[in-house]
Amino acid sequence: MSTTEPLRMHAVRYHGRGQVHVEQVDVPVPGDDEVLISLAFCGVCGSDVSEFEKGPLTAHIADVPHRVTGHTGPVTLGHEMSGYVVASPAGSGLPVGSLITSSGGVVCGECPQCMAGRPNLCRQYHVVGMHRDGGLAGYCTIPVRACVDTTPFGLSPSTAALAQPMAIALHALRRGDPPAGGRVAVVGAGGVGAFLVYGAAESGLDVLAIDVDEDRIALARRLGASSSSSAPAQGDAPFDVVYETSGTPQGLSTAVGLSGRGGRLVLVGIPAPGVGLDARDVALDELDVRGSVSLDPARDLPEALRVLATRTEGWADVAPTAFPLRDVAEEGLSRAAGRARIKTLFAPDLVEPCDTGRADALVVGRVRSR
Repeated sequence: MSTTEPLRMHAVRYHGRGQVHVEQVDVPVPGDDEVLISLAFCGVCGSDVSEFEKGPLTAHIADVPHRVTGHTGPVTLGHEMSGYVVASPAGSGLPVGSLITSSGGVVCGECPQCMAGRPNLCRQYHVVGMHRDGGLAGYCTIPVRACVDTTPFGLSPSTAALAQPMAIALHALRRGDPPAGGRVAVVGAGGVGAFLVYGAAESGLDVLAIDVDEDRIALARRLGASSSSSAPAQGDAPFDVVYETSGTPQGLSTAVGLSGRGGRLVLVGIPAPGVGLDARDVALDELDVRGSVSLDPARDLPEALRVLATRTEGWADVAPTAFPLRDVAEEGLSRAAGRARIKTLFAPDLVEPCDTGRADALVVGRVRSR
């Protein structure tokens, strides 16, 4: 891709609260340990919405260089992505032309937490699309260690873009350590909660899904929940593990009630500051409370691809529509859009919204025509 003038692309740039613009920027040049990918799809996460509404929170847009990445100024959003490798270092295992996905989070692999098998707590942990430019763009550079080749799993590009949130869900599932064939409850069936319902059911667990939205309750049933409701019923508790994914005070209260005495509760959703559990209840009921954050790239991301591939009917009910980059603010970063769809995907190739099946065909056709 060498040329006397830098190649240009469109990118969704975050400048601060309520300030997201599609701008023309240079195509990035990969470092020695990075791949350059041509984006197929990129999803919007709840953390992106929070940055838009209340930020900057995690996103680094300061003039002072980020302590790990060195990034300064506005950042290109997007960490839930799939794309085709354009350039890669020798020996990376990611050949040019392969469809890859990314963990979003980048770890060092060398610090005490990484060596102890908990890379999501890495001292050098940083996020593509928050602390360095991300995937809501035509191209993106990503460290090789944060990428996985999706080819062995036979996924469509749009499904491959769901791997990161599925990996988050599977990491949370592991943190709960439910017994084989056990009974679990998932409080909040949108976003990561929907993937958690499917991952738990796929692993053979009996799943109750709870959500205040009737459409999400119906989706949870299609994803494998043996039962679902807008509120727990008498006799629902106890469960082997309860997963709270909403981060809301109501969700936390419901999750504690479902846990029962001596129960295990995994906190997946991120509450607002000041929202928490009653420590007295935790002590007197001897609750086993565990946190879950991010994922283990080497362990959870390949497993997410495997689990996604097991759903023969595909994932169009979770991510029904793909949009062009220009629609990110209206269709991706608004709370209303988030309630209408579990996942919203964007593709730099699109000029108009379309269903994900048609968008997949357009993306694959573009790749084959090269």
